[in-house]
Amino acid sequence: MLRYLRQLTAESFVYGLSSVISRFIGILLLPIYTRVLTPEDYGVVSLMTSTMYLVITFAGLALDTASMRWYWDTEETPDRKRTMASWAWCQLAVSSLLGFMIYASADTLSVVLIGRADAGELFRINAFVLPLGTLGWVATNWLRLQRRPWQTMGFNLLTSLIHIFVTILLVAVLRTGIAGIFLSQAIAGLISSAIAIGLMKDWLHPRYFLPQRLREMLKYALPLIPAALAFWVVNSSSRYFIQSFSTTSEVGLFQVGSSFAIVVAVVSSAFQQAWNAFALSIHKRDEARQVFAVVFLAYCWISCFLSTAVALFAPEALRLLATEVYVGASEVVSFLAFSYAMVGLAQIAAIGPTVAKTTQPTGIGVTLAAGANILTNLLLVPPFGKVGAAAAALASQSVIPAYVFYRGQRIYPIPYRFGVAFALFVLSWVLIGIGSRLPSNEFWLSVAIKLILLSLFIPATFALRIVSVAQVVELYHRARLGLPARLSARRPTND
Repeated sequence: MLRYLRQLTAESFVYGLSSVISRFIGILLLPIYTRVLTPEDYGVVSLMTSTMYLVITFAGLALDTASMRWYWDTEETPDRKRTMASWAWCQLAVSSLLGFMIYASADTLSVVLIGRADAGELFRINAFVLPLGTLGWVATNWLRLQRRPWQTMGFNLLTSLIHIFVTILLVAVLRTGIAGIFLSQAIAGLISSAIAIGLMKDWLHPRYFLPQRLREMLKYALPLIPAALAFWVVNSSSRYFIQSFSTTSEVGLFQVGSSFAIVVAVVSSAFQQAWNAFALSIHKRDEARQVFAVVFLAYCWISCFLSTAVALFAPEALRLLATEVYVGASEVVSFLAFSYAMVGLAQIAAIGPTVAKTTQPTGIGVTLAAGANILTNLLLVPPFGKVGAAAAALASQSVIPAYVFYRGQRIYPIPYRFGVAFALFVLSWVLIGIGSRLPSNEFWLSVAIKLILLSLFIPATFALRIVSVAQVVELYHRARLGLPARLSARRPTND
């Protein structure tokens, strides 16, 4: 059992390392950006990014999910090449078509969606970003499917560093403003596509494009598109509600708060990149269900710990890294951190239906979440602004794992310990509530108290019987002796 957890942990760490580095560099650059860009500029960037995320959702046609399922259906390399080539050429064609349409209607889109006539230039730049990023995305998934985490990290790290370097040059040095942010994405996409062609030259050869395979994959994937659109509503529509009921500057503060909460998203994303390939590779083994149950509990503990830490220390971090006008962004961090954690939890919930080859529970769950997101935004944003939007994001994101777990347990039962997981989330919000009431004028005293609060997660691990003292001692002695360790998903006993 422990062997599987070590494997998943190692792959999650490697997959997330490049993201952690790039995000950490981005946070370090926040003092520069907050002095170059106004909150309204941040708001425009957020709205543009959300809009392009919607377009990318259409362009992908959910074929990345389908390619994973077909890739693992065979061990034959030529057949796997047909899967990857069929996906790559289809997505490249659709992305190019959508990019052309965006370029042609850029001025109209800038007024309707952003509310600024001068945003047309940004849409024209993004029209090129869309197809340029396609092959890089295909290459990343190809490396993941081959279980090559270090190569995946190297590819993502290289493109991330190029993106960051070009962004600094254009925005901080040449002072190109918002346009420089998206122009750097286009340049990074072009370079990543060139690298992808070098890596996958044989895999992307047109001779491997198989119309029949593409039709099969589309038949599987197209029903996922409404769920993907609903997922966009859950993740990105809050910005438009804030703009409608408040100001673009409030959207900018929401975005800065999201930049801090992204620490949780980085860990969750790293886990997700490793999880699906890992879980599907062991799903036929007898111990698979117990492994899934242990991973669930471990993920809950780690995500709650990280979300609590990010929420507790966000005010102090903003005072150190940003200007005074951005301090209000800390109000949304706690809600957004936990909403990112819920994304990874939904991936765990989906493993049962995935093994059973059904996507219906996930599709319905995301659709319900989209409806909940619209409703909660309408109720919470007018009176509470960006904080209401953040609360709506958490509420709607929570709907997905809740529903998928409910349905998944009837399709593929797994011995999850839901009561312990719920207790961890309650503990997190109690600690965040206490931390929010500390005096803000005593910086170091506040930091010290928050560290004490965060340390309460350690005794909680034993109090909630996630592990017992006897198990920790056993694992320690076995590690010293180099023996294989046993780990059970069942409730630990006090032996």
